[in-house]
Amino acid sequence: MKNHVILALTIFLNMNLFAQDNIEKNQECLLELNDNYIKTYKVIPTTYLDYMIKLNTRTGQMWQIKFDQKKTHQLETPLSMLSLAESESSIDNRFTLIPTTNENHFFLLDQINGKIWQVNWDTRSKKNKISPLNKSSLIETKRFVESRFSLYPTKYSSKFLLIDKITGELWQVIYSMNFEKSEIVGSM
Repeated sequence: MKNHVILALTIFLNMNLFAQDNIEKNQECLLELNDNYIKTYKVIPTTYLDYMIKLNTRTGQMWQIKFDQKKTHQLETPLSMLSLAESESSIDNRFTLIPTTNENHFFLLDQINGKIWQVNWDTRSKKNKISPLNKSSLIETKRFVESRFSLYPTKYSSKFLLIDKITGELWQVIYSMNFEKSEIVGSM
């Protein structure tokens, strides 16, 4: 009888702990879904502790942000104020910023049409630069779909893969600190 009571208590406690664990996991998933739902603005960390990049995911506009304990040393300066999206196709999460192996370079990806810009940012704002890798869309303009394109790093620090998640087409993106040598190599 004593063994049955101990067994029943053990089972009850395990079920209770299991249920609590599932509730916590579900709450985490809900927070992630809500966090990913609307992101007109996103803050991307850099390797410099005090600096971040604020990205408007609708337009591709970026600002360099510096935080400091002294308010007089905090700043927000434009990195790129040019809107890269046509106003009629401006939606949240359209643009994403992907880090490269160089701490001062990123790729800015238009996830709808596959356009990519190489972004150089510096703590000295006069050295900031943004340059397109491809000047035209990789798809027909009538076939816009949210989050259609994704960019993935490879084991080679200077190469990335761009994928069209609908057709499966792949492009090789070659990264160089010299902007003129960065390129997108045709569909595979």
